[in-house]
Amino acid sequence: MSILTIPKLADEVFLRPIIISMNSLALSSLMSYVMSANGTLDWRPITICVTSDILAMGADHLKDKEEEFSSDRKNAHDPRLASWFIYARTFLIASATLLALALSQCPISTLLTTAAFVAPALLWTTPISFEKFGLISRRLLGMFGGDMHQSEQPTPAPVLVIKRIPGMKAIFNGIIRGCGIYTVVLSVLSGSGNLTNTLPSPWNVVQLIVWSTVSRSCHAIMTDVRDFEDDLKVGVPTIPVLLGSVLKTKVILTACHMLVMLAFIGNPYITGSCLFAAVLVWMLGKDSPKKAFLFSSHSQSLFIIWYLTRQYLQL
Repeated sequence: MSILTIPKLADEVFLRPIIISMNSLALSSLMSYVMSANGTLDWRPITICVTSDILAMGADHLKDKEEEFSSDRKNAHDPRLASWFIYARTFLIASATLLALALSQCPISTLLTTAAFVAPALLWTTPISFEKFGLISRRLLGMFGGDMHQSEQPTPAPVLVIKRIPGMKAIFNGIIRGCGIYTVVLSVLSGSGNLTNTLPSPWNVVQLIVWSTVSRSCHAIMTDVRDFEDDLKVGVPTIPVLLGSVLKTKVILTACHMLVMLAFIGNPYITGSCLFAAVLVWMLGKDSPKKAFLFSSHSQSLFIIWYLTRQYLQL
């Protein structure tokens, strides 16, 4: 078992969530700009998407590190390490406060949309027991005349962990950051009457949703490539483990990026992003440093910055 240190804790609960959320910052900024009627950036959907990303990822990492911290008795005698958990909770509370502030300035549809996409992310590693649902149903049956006195011992209720469902990591990452960001931006702009009917060239709605969803799903699978050996040993059913090969996984990821590129070949920003992502698929592997995979999370960001920079230079 690796030793929990302050640099490791800071990386997991501060640095990594912030860096990953910068993709949501770039993508929500792009969508806000091209979907607005007056070509401006709306701070509300951008803040919602960034803080939601930080909360979902930061809470997940913090939970893992708290379990690691409590499992080692030596940590109890390290007050400096314990204080960093306080900093981490403060950071998450600040993010939640910013999220609440942004949501308070938006229509109710934005709140419902955000909740629908953030809830699965927050429950990502939480064991969901069906025991309570069974207890409620038995009580309801008893109220309506059902037999509450069963002689046999009740069967233990199954426990569901979303993260352990094969393919869910890739699907959820893609939908939350692709469809989720688009829906949040749409609800905010439509609620303020600033939604355009036609997106500026070379963009359209289908491009934004498909490109974002596929890109984020592929990145999620790339992180599973990094952990292939460990996941294979403990039997975690990730896509590479199910395929039984890192090579097969890379071929499929490359095909996904190439299909998106060919579908939207007229958009140079999507073309460049897909080519860059495909190159990273083959450059990064199970022996690559963990931080190197952050480049994969920003295969979109670099080209979004290129587009927005060109637009502002033309003003």
